[in-house]
Amino acid sequence: MSKKKKRSVYRDFPNVSKFLVEKMTQRRKELKLSQTALAGRAGVTRNCIQQMECHEHLPLPSTLFKLLKALDFSKEESAEFWVEIDAAYNRDNAIQEDT
Repeated sequence: MSKKKKRSVYRDFPNVSKFLVEKMTQRRKELKLSQTALAGRAGVTRNCIQQMECHEHLPLPSTLFKLLKALDFSKEESAEFWVEIDAAYNRDNAIQEDT
C-alpha cells in the first residue's frame, strides 16, 4: 500500500476510503478520464478528486452524487454503490467502537 499522508482519512475510515478509490478511480480509468476531466464533468475541483484518490478526504454525499453522474453510473449501479458504501461505513464504525 502507498505511503499515507498525515491528513489521511484512511486511518479512521479505511473501508469507506478504499471502497471510494476502487469504485471511482476504476470507473474514471475505464472512461479514460483524467482527474481534471472528471472534475470538470462533476463540477468539482481537480483537488477534490486527487484528495479522494489519495485517501486525504471523503467527499460529501452531494459530491458523490455528482461523481456518480459524471462517471455514468446507471441507476442500478448507483443504488448498489449506496448500499456498499453504507456497509463500508458500518464496518468502519465497528472498528472504531472496538478501539
